[in-house]
Amino acid sequence: MVSLDRRFLIGNFRGAFVVEGKGKNPTESIFRLMLKHQFIDGLLTCSKTGESPKLILKSDEVELPSKNTCFGVNSLLKKAIQKYRFSRLAVYAPACTFDGLNKTQYFGIGCNWTKTAISLKVGFLCPGLLTENAFNAELADIAGKSTGVKRFYFDGGNLFYLLEDGASLKIPLSVHHHYTNSACRYCLNMAAKGTDITCVNLKEEDRVLLIVRSERGWSTLAHLQKTAPGEVLFRKAEEELLASVENFLREKILLNIADIVERVELGLPVPKWNDNKLRKFYRIWNSVDINFEEEVF
Repeated sequence: MVSLDRRFLIGNFRGAFVVEGKGKNPTESIFRLMLKHQFIDGLLTCSKTGESPKLILKSDEVELPSKNTCFGVNSLLKKAIQKYRFSRLAVYAPACTFDGLNKTQYFGIGCNWTKTAISLKVGFLCPGLLTENAFNAELADIAGKSTGVKRFYFDGGNLFYLLEDGASLKIPLSVHHHYTNSACRYCLNMAAKGTDITCVNLKEEDRVLLIVRSERGWSTLAHLQKTAPGEVLFRKAEEELLASVENFLREKILLNIADIVERVELGLPVPKWNDNKLRKFYRIWNSVDINFEEEVF
């Protein structure tokens, strides 16, 4: 049976740090510094509302999506590389964006023009993406109102929304699960394991947890601290914080796995999964065959 341990849920990483931005969004500050000091020549992400893809070329234009909605990022990839001739492009998006991007780089699909153009991949820990209508319906279901969502964050292993009226709302995953996009209900990589750095939004807007996975991510942050010391403050993340992220992922992934298994047993297709991968996962997940209710002692 699959073990839902830290390696499966969060993935391998070199280090985890809580980054403080001195009153500013630290992730945005990092990208501004990277553009200012020419570590990268462009940032591919979404608008602040997450409704449209955005290609950012100047440091003073950096603005990242603050809600768990981010669509169409890879649609600008060809323009960034073929029109602007970027060779040091950074991408900030959820894991599903990098699933497609990694295929273009490592599996021969468009490999000739994307393989060496990406300088840094930063994914955010994603609880599942929602459309604007889904946000309104979810808030009406949980809180009886449909005020706008300003940002999402994680605290104590739970998902929260900061609403436009200033209130914080805890989001039960059992409810949230049913409002996410259909493909998000079958995702087992919410921690963006195929990236250089995973960003986890915390309660305070000027603090963020960065999970550094690759040598490229590690060296980029090291060079950034050397070039602009004191702009953002790094300290090692405490085990309690990582454990809370792990607990959140475990709860959400169990909901996703339940949906996957149900669709397999009904003979329905599952988005993002080919037949061979799906059957292999199903066999592993059900490899322990014990019927506790009918066992005779």
